[in-house]
Amino acid sequence: MKLKKLLATGLAAMMVMGLVGCSSSSGSSSAQTDKLQQIKDAGVLKVGTSAEYSPYEFHKVVDGEDKIVGFDDFVVQEIAKDIGVKVEYEDMDFDGLLGALQADKVDIVLAGMTPDEKRKKSVDFSEIYYTNSNVCIVAKGKEDSIKSSDDLKKLKVGVQKGSTQADYVTNTLGITDATQLKRIPDLMLELQNGKIDVIVTGKAVAQINIKKYDHIAICKTTVGDDVAETAAAAVKKSSKNVDNTSFLKSINDTIKRLEDSGDMDKYMEEALKLAE
Repeated sequence: MKLKKLLATGLAAMMVMGLVGCSSSSGSSSAQTDKLQQIKDAGVLKVGTSAEYSPYEFHKVVDGEDKIVGFDDFVVQEIAKDIGVKVEYEDMDFDGLLGALQADKVDIVLAGMTPDEKRKKSVDFSEIYYTNSNVCIVAKGKEDSIKSSDDLKKLKVGVQKGSTQADYVTNTLGITDATQLKRIPDLMLELQNGKIDVIVTGKAVAQINIKKYDHIAICKTTVGDDVAETAAAAVKKSSKNVDNTSFLKSINDTIKRLEDSGDMDKYMEEALKLAE
């Protein structure tokens, strides 16, 4: 009889613990917020960018109003349209973008950002939506002065701070004294004034800027082909509180649609014209 009571008591305790466990598990699951639904409820997609990197993103007066335009703007407007929300920009220095994403100041980062291994440790990236080679910008007449990446080691090099080019120049080539500035226009002025010999940047960015500044040109030889500039959207990693899975899928679905339709190439062409 006592044995039966003990067994009954033990079984009841196990059932109670099971119910508590189910309740706890259910509570944990329901506490996790779906990021995509959160954005839909807000009606706004908060976008972090650094609008000094044409043709990806830059300021332009349109109908008397200063706006952020460019290739990334075309892409993010489509991402927002597919979600059913409007776009709201946070314009900041490039090297502060991922910190703003981690601090929930923005929902997504689009800034011609390359999804390198270091960045992947802190954020998740969409599929790559653009690939671009790296080139050197020099004073006009010196287009043949750089034959290989090793030639850069003998020169005063300029790169955008926080960029993949900065990482390549510093960590791969070992150029520790490279001039790193936050804005491409500032680098262009340094080159014009003779304070640096060369700027390493993406080809599309170079093509735009040589039209804006006098006496500069693109070298005939590309550099760092093994670390070509690619662009992807960055989102915060999922946590126990927020699930970004469906949000990232929505972004990738939009990117695939734009690539399949040929609109992605068309948007870069339009961005290049806007930047002229």
